[in-house]
Amino acid sequence: MRDDRDRQYRLTLDYANPFAGEAKLQAGYEAEFNRKEIGIAAETFDGALGRFERDEGKSSIFHFREALHAVYATLEHELGPLGILAGVRAEEALTTSQLVSQDSTIPNDYFNLYPTLHLSYALNPVLKLQLNYSRRARRPEADELNPFPEYQDPRNLRAGNPLLKPEFTHSLEFGCEVQNEYVTIVPAIFYRNRYNAFTSVTRALDDSTLLTTSENLSRGESAGLELVLSASAGRTFSANVSTNAYLETIDASNLGFGDRKSTVTWSGNLNCNVMPFAATMLQVNAQYRSARLTPQGRYHPSFVVNAGLRQELLDEQLTVMLTVSDIFRGMRRTVDLDTPWLRQTVDFRRDARVIYLGCTYHFGRQAKQRPEKDMPYENGM
Repeated sequence: MRDDRDRQYRLTLDYANPFAGEAKLQAGYEAEFNRKEIGIAAETFDGALGRFERDEGKSSIFHFREALHAVYATLEHELGPLGILAGVRAEEALTTSQLVSQDSTIPNDYFNLYPTLHLSYALNPVLKLQLNYSRRARRPEADELNPFPEYQDPRNLRAGNPLLKPEFTHSLEFGCEVQNEYVTIVPAIFYRNRYNAFTSVTRALDDSTLLTTSENLSRGESAGLELVLSASAGRTFSANVSTNAYLETIDASNLGFGDRKSTVTWSGNLNCNVMPFAATMLQVNAQYRSARLTPQGRYHPSFVVNAGLRQELLDEQLTVMLTVSDIFRGMRRTVDLDTPWLRQTVDFRRDARVIYLGCTYHFGRQAKQRPEKDMPYENGM
């Protein structure tokens, strides 16, 4: 049995100052405090006593504490047809993994700068060139840091890694934007350089038991083409389509799996909204991802299609939403492991579709343009 408890607190202070002309400065401070407790209680049947007893060897308590402090500043300025947006974010992360069951605490603190630069040049009212650079981070979550294994079955264990480092990505993009009243098209070429990228690695604990955990890759690169298309016809119809195809290269030499592996892969996303009536919205949401590399093999392609209905009633005081996640049951995570000592195919699937029905009643007078909330879909395994 697993028991999770989460708490999150956030503080944000923003400052904005428009200068004379077309310049604008925005700065601020953000603080975020995350706490998660994961308790796993395992039991084993005691034949002599005729009942289940707590198995201390498979039970554990893990506490995750994270405090994020960040200051940021962005400067936006227009010089005729040239638009400039430059910014920097300084962030300090104070992270502690407490292995209560082993009376051990592992700190993982780091400080980093994240610069961004966005340049645009308007050739005419419809066509604009763009050049963007950014450095981003992906921080490990509590489950990825929890070293206590979960027993999927007696022969396969899965655990996190309390020494997992954050993943960093340098991203460079060049493209153009074609926009009119109804359609926006943004084709671009991109290059992304990742280091400390997260990956899963499976190792043998003995001759019959496997442990899968998270590790950091030495580096990874991807370069390719991206296309984003947005279209709308007033309030009746809107759609967003994004797709990209790229050459992906990973270097897992630090994990002992060779220097470089490459493959061509692609992915796509679709979100389509139709409003046949003023208070009714139908939505279709789809995602596809082709095969991709791992240090020990490759992931198979995966796709998911969701659909939803939102109906406003009682002069928009009452909102009813109905969604169906994974209509065609295409959600799966299948990975082939192919190493000199292990050849295995692991296939994870969800047992059934997820159907959600929710009602929200708004008290008091509502704003004319209330922000639209995303449809609630369940795309997790």
